[in-house]
Amino acid sequence: MDRIAMAVTGQDAASGMARRVAIFGNLMFMAAGIAGLVLTARGQSGLWLVFIAMSSSGAYSGVLEHQQRGKAPRDEREWAIFWKASAIGAFVPCVLAGFWAMLLGSFADQGMWYPDRAEEWESAGLFILGLMVQISNVAKAWMTPAYATEPLGDD
Repeated sequence: MDRIAMAVTGQDAASGMARRVAIFGNLMFMAAGIAGLVLTARGQSGLWLVFIAMSSSGAYSGVLEHQQRGKAPRDEREWAIFWKASAIGAFVPCVLAGFWAMLLGSFADQGMWYPDRAEEWESAGLFILGLMVQISNVAKAWMTPAYATEPLGDD
């Protein structure tokens, strides 16, 4: 995706375009996960789509990480961003699942969806795990500054 963005915009990764591409990519994985969850809830085979969205977002973040740093260890700023993004990524799906469980008590009889087949439970679990990875990736890309700075002069 970075190569596509560079070909379209003519900008390199240091300009901040890579961050936007990472956010867009993870939003697309989120949309695929939601589509798979809806398919599964309708009784169709959507579990594979949720699984692919979850595993692709993890692989995509690993590829981006390797492209940006290679095998170099993270510095303190990168570790701080990593842990903050991980906390945000874990917090949001946990809160959403908690609200869903609370609302389920009042609205399950009025048509609110809840898993009742094994495939639906698997799909919901994979969706929550995928959402955690995707939100972490978006938060990390959002918090990572672009590295397009002016070179220091001899002044």
